[in-house]
Amino acid sequence: MRAILITMITCLPFVFLAQAQPESTEPDSEWGRTISRTLEHDGQNYAWSVMIPEQAEVGGAAILFLHGAGECGTDGKKNLEAGLPWHVRNETENWPFVIIVPQKPSVESEWEDHEEVLRAILDEANEEGLFDPARLAITGLSQGGHGTIMIASLHPERFQAAVPICGYVDRRVSSDGERIREVPATPEDKSVIDAASKLAGMPVWLFHGSLDNIVPPEESRSLYEALKGIDAPVQFTEYPDANHLSWPAAYSDPKLGAWFLEHTKPE
Repeated sequence: MRAILITMITCLPFVFLAQAQPESTEPDSEWGRTISRTLEHDGQNYAWSVMIPEQAEVGGAAILFLHGAGECGTDGKKNLEAGLPWHVRNETENWPFVIIVPQKPSVESEWEDHEEVLRAILDEANEEGLFDPARLAITGLSQGGHGTIMIASLHPERFQAAVPICGYVDRRVSSDGERIREVPATPEDKSVIDAASKLAGMPVWLFHGSLDNIVPPEESRSLYEALKGIDAPVQFTEYPDANHLSWPAAYSDPKLGAWFLEHTKPE
């Protein structure tokens, strides 16, 4: 698949909210193992998992992965089926990272609505020594691409790099669970400018399909232009033949895994 690559190189303690439930561990396999847990917060159960590939260093570099709308739920399984978790199992050599995979309970919310739970999950995994908090990156697709932009911009001090895939800046679901009218972003939108200013010191790699009719490519183009306009370390890969399903190409690209490694190296 052809890809258009636009690159710009420039000069980037929370407390637990609830007691985690007993863990279950997937038996060792050819690629590694999965530790699955649940966490309760405000009467809602959250499933989350930690994937540890064979070549990953426990206590080393990690990636927080935020799934898309289709993987929402509380079963602790769908969040491990698509996107980065699939590639970790099937293209393990590209992903020598501890992968932290929360599950968002419902489609009728955005990832930033669950920010406190994400902090609690990261804090718990950190306290157990599963990863080095100074070597953490974030990525996600579609609704999780939006989540990547929002969570990274809310807590830039936590993440060394961010990769939103077919993401968007303005939320598409209100805090009441209602759909919001979707207007493609522009580089002049206040929300885009605000997000760019918060991400300015963090390496960001955006991915999108030119034919995406679910999340318009203008979303990634606009954020790229806003970041480029303030000399942020940003690059953008746009796949001219791809629709919304742009993440298989992105996560299959060995350059992406190498890029994450570069930005999560020990200091």
